[in-house]
Amino acid sequence: MKITIIEDDIELAEQIANRLQKDWYITAIYDSEKELYLNFKNSSDLYIIDINLWYNENDWFNVIKFLRNKKNIKSPIIITSWYSNIEKKIYGLDIWADDYLTKPYSYEELLARIKVLLRRSTEEKTNIVKYKNLKFNLSTKTLTSWINNEIKLTKKDLMLVEIFILNKDNIVPRNKLITSVWWDYDWSWVSDNTINVY
Repeated sequence: MKITIIEDDIELAEQIANRLQKDWYITAIYDSEKELYLNFKNSSDLYIIDINLWYNENDWFNVIKFLRNKKNIKSPIIITSWYSNIEKKIYGLDIWADDYLTKPYSYEELLARIKVLLRRSTEEKTNIVKYKNLKFNLSTKTLTSWINNEIKLTKKDLMLVEIFILNKDNIVPRNKLITSVWWDYDWSWVSDNTINVY
């Protein structure tokens, strides 16, 4: 798996990269926002971003925004920072980061957090079922388009979508729909018309 480190302290970045490589990770290092924008090529499985790279807070917000929006990166992001106050941590997590690690930190703690996020990310990817231009996440029960825009549906609509996608090559009997989706109803009240409406 590939991990990208965005850190202006090159010595620290190289130390982290060397340790990660010994643990069988492929690494890439960017030491500035400009270098990331100019040389970004392929996505990584995880990003470690030091928010002390830039004096203006909006700059590192733009880096995460660049990854999430312009490059459509869904990989986990760990923010590292000397800032330890709770407001900074909450703000960092609110802008699409997945974890926040306060400096100084041990390599062992960083590695443990990396493993947790990569495991979670891998589980989510393997739990995604695709059908034409649609993707259904079996873990979060969400439906998204091919460009990853979430399609808002009711709970029962999503239950039906899940059944149909999982049985995309088969005909689903009405009684299976009733017992799977309307399990909390008195089935005598669920008619063919109820199913047709959905």
